[in-house]
Amino acid sequence: MSEKKSGTGNYGRLLAYLRPYLGTFVVASICMVIVSSTSGGAALLIQPLLDDIFIKKDSGLLALLPVGLILIYLVRGIFRYYSSLMMQRIGAQTVRDVRNDLYGHMQNLSLSFFQRNTTGGLVSRITNDINLVQDAISVVVYDMFREGFTILALLGVLIYRDPTLSIFALLVLPFSAWFIARLGRRMRSITTSAQERMADLTSLMSEAFSGVRVVKAFGMEKYESERFKRENEKFFGVWTKTIRLNEMSSPLLEFIGAFGAAGIIYYGGMHVISGKTTVGSFFSFLTALFMLFTPVSRLGRVYNRIQQAMAAAARIFEVMDLKPEVAEKKGAVAIEPVKRDVVFHDVAFSYGREPVLRGVSFTAKVGTITAIVGMSGAGKTTMVDLIPRFYDPVEGEVLFDGTDIRSATLESLREQIGIVTQDVFLFNDTIRNNIAYGKSDIPMERVETAAKSAYAHEFIKSLPAGYETVIGERGARLSGGQKQRLSIARALLKNPAVLILDEATSALDTESEIEVQKALNNLMENRTTFVIAHRLSTILHADRILVVEKGKIVEEGTHQALIEANGVYRKVFDLQFSSDSAHS
Repeated sequence: MSEKKSGTGNYGRLLAYLRPYLGTFVVASICMVIVSSTSGGAALLIQPLLDDIFIKKDSGLLALLPVGLILIYLVRGIFRYYSSLMMQRIGAQTVRDVRNDLYGHMQNLSLSFFQRNTTGGLVSRITNDINLVQDAISVVVYDMFREGFTILALLGVLIYRDPTLSIFALLVLPFSAWFIARLGRRMRSITTSAQERMADLTSLMSEAFSGVRVVKAFGMEKYESERFKRENEKFFGVWTKTIRLNEMSSPLLEFIGAFGAAGIIYYGGMHVISGKTTVGSFFSFLTALFMLFTPVSRLGRVYNRIQQAMAAAARIFEVMDLKPEVAEKKGAVAIEPVKRDVVFHDVAFSYGREPVLRGVSFTAKVGTITAIVGMSGAGKTTMVDLIPRFYDPVEGEVLFDGTDIRSATLESLREQIGIVTQDVFLFNDTIRNNIAYGKSDIPMERVETAAKSAYAHEFIKSLPAGYETVIGERGARLSGGQKQRLSIARALLKNPAVLILDEATSALDTESEIEVQKALNNLMENRTTFVIAHRLSTILHADRILVVEKGKIVEEGTHQALIEANGVYRKVFDLQFSSDSAHS
């Protein structure tokens, strides 16, 4: 990534999110100009304070000066409050929009993106990275404008009081700017490392919490704590570097400024002694000069924080610039539910260079059950993953009623496909909302009908809150069979034309499997079904069985025909049957 793209370009993209709030931003900027002007006004008061009041002893002006000072700081306080309030609100709104766009974009990326990235790493981009960006958009933008306007106001006072002396003050600015830029580049690099360490830390926590049963079963609590400490120490080590850089900037900038101040004091003092300027005018100049140190120093810190935000923004836009690997074609059309058949025509697929499917061709007539069997790694799950376009084949095509599914809209394609897998995923929500996932307006009667068909209604009603029971993360408060029946109810309510069952009963005990199998029989009725089965006993009545080896279909037919063929299927069936008999 080029420096321009990762720096100025990304900051420009962030600021583009300010456009909807431009009116408020302009008002806040005007308020900041007024606040900055009061700093210059306070410096200007020094001259009449010394020359007219203390030297000329003007008591009338002395009475007015405190009133003027109070008014200046009253105006300053009011406008500073409103400018800060408006800017921080704009920052919060802008970051809300960035977070919404990032999460929405992630949701539209292909399945392969989520397989390449850890959950914790993705969460870290939405939380930790955007938190740094929020600081840049709200606090930093506010500080940058306020301190910038203050510097301009004070420079105006310097030039007004003594143009010659102002040259000394301005000489240190190029050195200060060079120093700030150098620190900023270093800050961006370190912040990138810090955000990567935080992503690793978040990923580790997410993994440990998700696998807490395994952690406890193996007594690995201490081991996980030590892993966390090591990663946390790495993050701490990187983050302390950012603290050092931040704290280094102000003292060094003040030291650079001291050279200019020393020259000014000597040169200006000689002018006062020789009578070329008044004491009041010189001290007014000095006051503005020393007041200038604070905003310049703060501006250095602001620049460092901008660089921190740019490191985070680069990570955010890196994701937002990704294109889905599976995307709708231009002119994609909505397709109707399958009425004739689903066809695989000479399909090949690979993950990288490793071929997974090779020349797969078959036809599944509408309303039939197609079972897919084979050893682990044969390519069974990859085959069915091509149907809802989780991936696209590298060769060949998948057809619904003769239409290549790549020419269909993803919404219309996936609307007619239901999936039930071995690894059931349920949300930390009510049972009702899990069954009616994403469709809160569905009548309760339809939810209950789906649950009854899935043989889930009875156990749901036995729970304290019934359908309003919150089931915990991934359905942690339910048994395996109960979770599976809820996933079947969810698929029934969707009422898909095409159904994919991927090892749907392999993780269940015999009693649960019987209940779930009855629910699956209801689900498969009048649907075009693809079944990946671990237990061959569950596919005996399939209309067609495909036997897959090393990405190829090596046998196909009904159960009886394959048994009589005495090939691969017969060997697998006999092996499993003898194993089941030995355990019965």
